[in-house]
Parts: sequence; structure tokens; C-alpha cells
Amino acid sequence: MPNPLLELGTGGHAIGKNPLAMGVDALAAAGHARQGLAKVMRKKCLDCCGFQAAEVRKCVATDCPLWPYRMGVSPFLSADAKARGAGPGEVGDA
Repeated sequence: MPNPLLELGTGGHAIGKNPLAMGVDALAAAGHARQGLAKVMRKKCLDCCGFQAAEVRKCVATDCPLWPYRMGVSPFLSADAKARGAGPGEVGDA
């Protein structure tokens, strides 16, 4: 199988490997770098919106679990930082 992220499942169909069983080095070799979850969510939102950043900003899919994270930061961590008086980008230990 040419894709190192896939394996043969029951019935001979390709399925995705369990990334938890692969190890960080194997994931990196396959092109998956370590990233913060909010950034990963932002990339998925861009994918969903045809890679148009303005469309991500305008997204009306408010039932989507990624909607609050679509700007690439956690609004929940940002709100916690504001409550503590931290400046922009200073989210602290939350």
C-alpha cells in the first residue's frame, strides 16, 4: 500500500491507521507536523470554505463544532485571559 497512513482492514479495504499507534516520527515523515488544535481546526474551516479566509470569517454553520475556533484561536482561552487582565496573545496556562 503506497500511503504510509493507511492499512488494509477487514475485507481488504483501505482504512486509516490509528495515529496513536504510529508514533510522532512516523507522522512527521508522512507530512503531519505537530500543531495546536485551534490551528488544525482553522485549516479544516479553510478547507470547508474553499480556502477563502473571508468565507471562514463569514461562516454561518453555527451548529458546526469547529465554528467557535474558525479564526484559529480558542475564544474560550482568550476570554479567560481577558478575565485575568492578560494582553492580546497572552493566554497563560489555561
